Amino acid sequence: MASIQGVLTTAIACGLLSGAAYAQQAAPDLPARVKMTWDERPSIRFGRIARVDIRLTLQLDGRDSEVPFDPDESRASWARKRAGVEGVVAGLFGFQIEHDLGADGQWRDVYVNYQQFDAIQVQAGQFKLPFSREQTTSPARIDFAYRSRVAETLAPGRDRGVMVHGRVVRNRLEYELGLFEHDGNNARRSGADRVYGGRSVAARLTARPFRTVRSAARTLEVGAAGVWSDVSEGLPSLKGETPFDREFYDPDLWVLGAQRRQGVEFRWRPGPFSVKSEYIRLTTERRNQSVEDTDLSPFLADGWYVSGTWILTGERKAAGPENPRRPLPRGPGAIEAAVRFEAIAFSSSAPDKDDGEPSSSPRADVVRGNRLRALTLGVNWFPMRSVRVQFNVIRESLDDPSQGPLPRQSSFWDRVVRVQFHW
Repeated sequence: MASIQGVLTTAIACGLLSGAAYAQQAAPDLPARVKMTWDERPSIRFGRIARVDIRLTLQLDGRDSEVPFDPDESRASWARKRAGVEGVVAGLFGFQIEHDLGADGQWRDVYVNYQQFDAIQVQAGQFKLPFSREQTTSPARIDFAYRSRVAETLAPGRDRGVMVHGRVVRNRLEYELGLFEHDGNNARRSGADRVYGGRSVAARLTARPFRTVRSAARTLEVGAAGVWSDVSEGLPSLKGETPFDREFYDPDLWVLGAQRRQGVEFRWRPGPFSVKSEYIRLTTERRNQSVEDTDLSPFLADGWYVSGTWILTGERKAAGPENPRRPLPRGPGAIEAAVRFEAIAFSSSAPDKDDGEPSSSPRADVVRGNRLRALTLGVNWFPMRSVRVQFNVIRESLDDPSQGPLPRQSSFWDRVVRVQFHW
């Protein structure tokens, strides 16, 4: 699977060319059948053979914080520059290819999805493991400039694999079950000398029990997910960082054994309002890691968030405020207020802290942990289709500020303005 991006890119290109060749044989007037349209985004249509949509995401951030910036760190920067294509070939295969722009850009989603049947589909390539509602939501559609710390840190992110998924029971239930090469790129941000999960199994089940009911309850969704993998002996790559990438916890402790992620999620979008919440728990075994070669209590990381939004201009949240009813210059666009409470903590799952004082030793049973709590207040402005401006103010607090960016200050403010263009 090492070169799966190149293989899939070649396969998709060949499929499109084959479809065009087929259309050329079937209809000499092919030029009339190939056309360019622009509704929400540029789209090329090869008759009934294929559709290719062109995607582009640009995000520019302006940031300020009580935490001093490094001399080489800019307060204004491109948070994201990404381009790609997605579409459907012969009505059977959906695909997406996405890459960061720039010299050091990386491949993002690169996959093919066999989608002939709603009840059972097969997706293969590189994409996000089916875990966490917020992590699997496009950055162009999350309610805040930054994802919650628990979704950004403990959810796996992208990896290479294959997944079976579908919707059943009149689309009330959606299931996803996949096998992946590792446990996602979110767990590999600390360097090659740190360990992370190997081959992973991921599963997720989401229910909309009132989907066919004509009431506000029809948008209610609940879900549960899990990821199972093993880690080799070493120091874990997982660490705690603030939204501005300020480190507040680095687990320099030895681990070995099974790693488990478990998560539950909730979403409800009645009218112009929304309420969302998630809880995620990650445990990593530390087998034979004591100074006597006995097992230590597993390393534990867990957290949650609860958020709410209100579209002040009246658009329905489930339909999305991305297409405001009165865009500029006919009106103010769509305006949305948002608030989020969240927390993430790192510790060991030792049964009782009386067994020993928390320690920073890499082979301690009761490890020295830390907890971050945050309150985010935000305003989202959608002046017209495909354009969004976000204003966020974030108040962060640490249980142990000595491990954070301001060792003598337990709380601090971050501020960000994000201008986003997406189609």
